[in-house]
Amino acid sequence: MRQAAALLLILLLVAGCRGRGEVGILPYYPGAEVFATGESDGKAFGFGPAHWTRTDLTVRAPYEQVRDFYAAIKPTGWTSTLTNETRKESGRRYDRYLADARRHEFYAIQVREEPGGVIRIMLAWARRPGGTPAR
Repeated sequence: MRQAAALLLILLLVAGCRGRGEVGILPYYPGAEVFATGESDGKAFGFGPAHWTRTDLTVRAPYEQVRDFYAAIKPTGWTSTLTNETRKESGRRYDRYLADARRHEFYAIQVREEPGGVIRIMLAWARRPGGTPAR
């Protein structure tokens, strides 16, 4: 019984050490709430085959503040492969895609303005099979 309790305590401590509020190196926008998560394997966002982890967030905040928060992220050794902002009748959208120098890890950031002051944020992180973290 004691061993089971010790094992449970260790598992809880390890689970508590996991990073919360981020996707890879991308932090959640302060105050944003998670409304969907998922994982998949394959091509996405113009990048080759990889294992993708995705989190969709929602927040009520000025679009410009959310966009600027993610535009300011400049990880060392990473390059922006594409940054784009569009304005549509339904709202504005900011897209930013990053790759490490070896092109083994990728990040996708999408910030979408919706009616009523709601901002949807999609954060995705991928690593090619056999790739090691570039952090």
